[in-house]
This record gives sequence, C-alpha cells and structure tokens, in this order.
Amino acid sequence: MKKKNLWLGELWDEWLTGEVKYKSNAEYEASGILMGMKNFTTNRLKTARRLMKIWPFTSYAKNFTPAISMTTRKNYKPSVKFIFPYTSKILKPPKNLQTSWAWLKGLWGSAGGLYFPKNGYYLTLIISDKDVSEITKSVLELTGLSWSEHRNEFTVRNHEDIMTFLCNAGMPSGALNFDETVMIRSIRNRANLQSNYETANIARTVKAARKQLEITKKILNDGILDSLPKNLREVIECRLKNPEYSLDELGKNLSPPISKSAVKYRWEKIQKCIEEKN
Repeated sequence: MKKKNLWLGELWDEWLTGEVKYKSNAEYEASGILMGMKNFTTNRLKTARRLMKIWPFTSYAKNFTPAISMTTRKNYKPSVKFIFPYTSKILKPPKNLQTSWAWLKGLWGSAGGLYFPKNGYYLTLIISDKDVSEITKSVLELTGLSWSEHRNEFTVRNHEDIMTFLCNAGMPSGALNFDETVMIRSIRNRANLQSNYETANIARTVKAARKQLEITKKILNDGILDSLPKNLREVIECRLKNPEYSLDELGKNLSPPISKSAVKYRWEKIQKCIEEKN
C-alpha cells in the first residue's frame, strides 16, 4: 500500500497538471480558485501555479495577465496574492453541470482537501465568504452529492460521492488511490476486530477455566467428588485432564459429546451442589 502522504501528494499533482479541454472550463475553474481564496491570497503554491497554468486558456488572457506578489515570513508558509484590473467578469458562478464541476475543481484546489483521520475519511470545502458559501450550496445540490454543512464548512463523507467528486474534478487516478486506501483500511479494521474478538474469547476461556479449576480443587479437598452424579463427575474429570479447553472443547470431548450450553449448565449444577453441601 502506498504511504498516505505520498498518494495524497500525487492527488494534488494530478489536480495541478490536469488538462483543460474547454475554454469555458478554464474560466469557471479560475473563478472557483479565486472565489475560494480570501482577498485573492493563498499560501497553497500549487493553487497559484494551477491558476497561472490555466489562465492562457481563458478569454481574459488576451487582455491581461494577473499581477502576482509574494509575501514570506519566518515560520510561515509563503503567500501569493493575485492582483487584477477588474474581477466582475472573472468571478462568476457556474451555469450548468459541466461548468459546475470545473468550478468545484477550482474551489477545492484553493479551499478544500481530502483527509484521513484515525477513523473514517472525508472531503471538505471551507468557505470564508458568505456569498460564495451560498453558491457552493447551490452547486453541490446540482451535482446530487450527499454533503453536510456546518458553519462555513461543506463535508462529503460517502465513499461513492467522494469518488464521484474526484473523477468529475479531473482526478481519476486519485479516485482509484482513494478507493484502494479505503479498501485496505477496511480489511485491516476487520482483521483488527477479528483479532480483538479472538483475544476476548481467549480471555473468557481462561477466566472460565480458572474458576472451574478452583471449584474442582474445592470438590477434591472436600472429598465429595464420588457423591456427585456421573454426568457431573465426567465434566470435572475432563477439566482436570484439559485445563486449557474452552467449554465447547470440553463438550466435544465428553462421551457422548454435548453442547457448550449443556457444559455450562452442568457447571452451574456442580456449583449448586457445593453450596448445598456447605
């Protein structure tokens, strides 16, 4: 399995290098990128690079190229600010499903992420502007994805919906890697559950066997073994010979074999016999 950080890095590389098929897609993706920023500023350098990569494919490129200023501060990531002569035509919400996915691709690049905490996974969009938040809500409804909203954060947790988002946002390889990671994590979780179940079973078996051996020791010390019915003596003798056996294994080694519940019932009767004689 690929290391988590490695394939997530590859996901961002795929987002950065994806081809632009249509001029309208480039323009709506650029709109999504810029609307996901705060004051046209980002500390995600790949986001800045993506905007400059797709800019020549837009109709705005023949008129101007955005100016860029970079700020660096100690202990902080460098931040890039874009400066435009005008933005009214550039910042436009999508009009249909095709442009919606292009817009969401840009928005995710500047304001989103895919995360794998200790348990689960989720894709998120964190929007700081109220108007952009309303647009995002409308666009997500248009895509048919299942998502939750909390304050300024939109979250997709469903496995298939995350796959749909990644594929339609131009990251099919990332979608496959996501699917593989989820599958392997699921297998590991099931294996851990099985291991925990078996460990708990062993602990219960040891506890039951220890208690039964203590009862047996008391019976032998009190000299009452021969006074017990034959079917109870058989269980006690089998336990003495096989101190590590579970109740199920004890039952199978009796003649004739009996069920686990029947073995448990006999031990309850043995316990009752001891209490009556004392």
